[in-house]
Amino acid sequence: MSAEGHDDALDEHLRRIEGYMRGCSLLRFPRTRSSLRDELARVLDETMSDVVAGWVAHIGPAFGIPQTRWPALSEDIEIALRRWVRHIADPEDCGTYVYLRSHASRGFISKFPPSRFLSGQMKAFQLMGNAVRRRYADDRPRRAELLALLAQEFEERLLHITDFFVEAREEQLREQEATYRRSIDSAPAAIFRIDWNTGAVLAANHVAEQSLEYASEELRGMTTWDLHPPDERSAALALWEQTRAEGNANRDDLHHRAKSGTIIPVFINSGVIEYGEQRFIQQICVDMSDRQRLEEQLIQSEKMAAIGQLAAGIAHEIRNPLAIIMNALYDLAEIVDKNNPEVREDLRIAKEEMDRVQTIINSLLEFSRDSRAVIELVDANDLLRKTLLLMNKYLQNSDVRVVTDFGDIGPCAANQNALRQIFLNLITNAVQAMPHGGELSIRTSLSPDRRVRVEFTDTGIGIPSDQLSDIFNPFFTTKSPGQGTGLGLSVVHSVVRRYHGEISVRSTPNVGTTFVIELATGRSEATA
Repeated sequence: MSAEGHDDALDEHLRRIEGYMRGCSLLRFPRTRSSLRDELARVLDETMSDVVAGWVAHIGPAFGIPQTRWPALSEDIEIALRRWVRHIADPEDCGTYVYLRSHASRGFISKFPPSRFLSGQMKAFQLMGNAVRRRYADDRPRRAELLALLAQEFEERLLHITDFFVEAREEQLREQEATYRRSIDSAPAAIFRIDWNTGAVLAANHVAEQSLEYASEELRGMTTWDLHPPDERSAALALWEQTRAEGNANRDDLHHRAKSGTIIPVFINSGVIEYGEQRFIQQICVDMSDRQRLEEQLIQSEKMAAIGQLAAGIAHEIRNPLAIIMNALYDLAEIVDKNNPEVREDLRIAKEEMDRVQTIINSLLEFSRDSRAVIELVDANDLLRKTLLLMNKYLQNSDVRVVTDFGDIGPCAANQNALRQIFLNLITNAVQAMPHGGELSIRTSLSPDRRVRVEFTDTGIGIPSDQLSDIFNPFFTTKSPGQGTGLGLSVVHSVVRRYHGEISVRSTPNVGTTFVIELATGRSEATA
């Protein structure tokens, strides 16, 4: 078999059909070239023009084909029939079946019902038989042989065409299923197919497996409510029941619980899918973590902006009377008896407290700084080294060992003085979290989205989980009264956000705390 486009699948197909015909005693003439085959092929070739003309005259109106297209239709059917005639003469020439198989799958005929194409083939067979009958009207024995051979070839052709159409439809279904599967797997949400009767997970896409950290086999052994924390399972069960009763339902207040225990806020849209005799529930679960984080950041930013305006007003109002008090203290120090130890002690205390008030005012004013401060390229690694050198004595006295791991991060887009303030505040905060000494790890790297990441990890007392959401609020502190203003982390948060950065914290009580800062990098940011 030498026809172009042949493959093993087609060879197997041809052998199978031949086997069926042989087993059913339908193969009355050998499938090898013979004088009878050559004679039939010659007659069909010679009468082809009349057959084609008759075929188009019937098929054109029957199939609603405009007459303007009949010439092209005539040319196409003649080429196809002559291809079949070559196969009749030489069964080894299977070009006609290569063509039919291809067109049943992707060609013009695949766009119509198989019955339309088969009826056209039957009409062609009828017209070809009539041509043979007319040519051999006076030789009935030979005519009968030739018609019997033509009938055998047509029966074989019908079997092939039927299988080609079925094969094409199966391939289309497989492709549609694969396309559907790819679209489900690449969807930006976890998608589950839920059993209508039991609520069991029948299938889950890749996003579901990744977010919940379960293999697909593990998920298939769970119910939809098993995916939630214990206190939400009754609500998840109610959502499944509501979907069964009403056809669709949704909830935006539930959470998924991953295999590791991680809680993921999700918006669930649940609907009934009916396909053939199948009925199941499909749940699309959108991870709301980023949205909730952005909402919290927005609330925090708005809160900080309001506090910044308030702080600036208070600071300016306090500054003037404070300056007057400072001058009065200076004058008083010049007037009173300097040899009196009680007076000296009172003046020292007054001056220290005034310095403390001045520090608080400076911190408050940081909130109202012009957000259009100059952004420049800053070598964060170099700035960290200089900051640590500046704080070396303080770190030694506090019995804090510093471990650094500086990566090749390049410059970040920030303001050097502002960034130094951030580093000073975070290092000071870490030291104060380790009252009995400990280890401070400082690591720099590039995040997956190419931002400069700086991590400060201490081995201190940690922060309770219920206080983590408040630590960036002004005047919130976990330190003893008089040991902190509660403004350090607020200033850090304000400055980081000012330079379009992000700050996050994770902490475990009695284990330690990690602050992570991410800042933009690249020269384009330097001119922002």
